[in-house]
Amino acid sequence: MSDHRAEQIVATVKTKLTGLATTGSNVFRGRGNAIAEANLPAISLYLGDDKITGQYTQAKIDGELTINVEAVVKTSASQVDTVLNQIRKEIAVALHADYTQGLSFVMDTVEGDASAPEISGEGEKPAAAMKLEWKFNYRRSRSDPSA
Repeated sequence: MSDHRAEQIVATVKTKLTGLATTGSNVFRGRGNAIAEANLPAISLYLGDDKITGQYTQAKIDGELTINVEAVVKTSASQVDTVLNQIRKEIAVALHADYTQGLSFVMDTVEGDASAPEISGEGEKPAAAMKLEWKFNYRRSRSDPSA
């Protein structure tokens, strides 16, 4: 049996965000501890709500999966919020390139809210993080969440 469709979406998003110009391969999932400075700037992905939005037939369920994408930077090269906005732009370009994310069961990708940057001036270089919300509308089987 394949992974739950939510897992398939998160794995695909991670792949699409790996290799962006600003963050490179520094893309992490569900990370509970701080990211080492050597791995910044970076992106962290966290599962959000997975809401059932419709049960239109006896066989299929529609859902809306939220993935929280956090951009994290620490730099003295420029304003930290400028770097955060650059990462935000690169994420939007990558995820809007294909609203299905290349998955036959994803019906739409919706860009959600962005939080105000959390900025810390402690240390030699300022650090900041910004949370971005992305929603993925998808369809799955009632009896098998992987199908």
